[in-house]
Amino acid sequence: MTKLHRVIFIPGLSDDTKKLEWAVRGWKKHGLEPVVHSIGWRDGEVSFKPKLQRLLNLIDKFVEQGDQVSLVGTSAGGSAVLNAFIKRKDSIHKVINVCGRLKVGPTSGFRPFQSKTQTSPAFAESVKLCENGIKSLDESDLKKIMTVHAMFGDELVPSETTIIKGALNTKVPTAEHIISIASALTIFSKPLIDFLNR
Repeated sequence: MTKLHRVIFIPGLSDDTKKLEWAVRGWKKHGLEPVVHSIGWRDGEVSFKPKLQRLLNLIDKFVEQGDQVSLVGTSAGGSAVLNAFIKRKDSIHKVINVCGRLKVGPTSGFRPFQSKTQTSPAFAESVKLCENGIKSLDESDLKKIMTVHAMFGDELVPSETTIIKGALNTKVPTAEHIISIASALTIFSKPLIDFLNR
């Protein structure tokens, strides 16, 4: 049986799996098998931990099948995939954060943490867990991580909260949150696909 390279994609707070499936459908021709997984950011389940466990169970299932597994998180999904990577770094091939907040960052002024996480306590928990967990990563772990942010500004996520020192931190030549995510997954997807295939 052929070993697949499963790429688990996690959407943002909207949990819009259909749009994400559409955006990454072309990745299959590059030898990647997209799997879109909904975290359920606003499903009423306040804690992030059971959401993370379901993602870990999915990763474990694919690994047990003998598949290679990579993770791509968009927006709020960025902290979710990093948290999963921190728990399963020996099982995960690569992980990419696309315009996702990985650190608390500004707590006042423009794009403060509280206002950007108020609709999902699970997302707030995920970001805090991620910021703390990143400190445990070593040089070999960081080589498996890529981050992507908008070159010309993101009205929802401050760029300094999307990057990880020591990882491959890149930009898409766009502005605006949704446009930058969509562009990174479609017209500017080559660097992401190449990174996963290395």
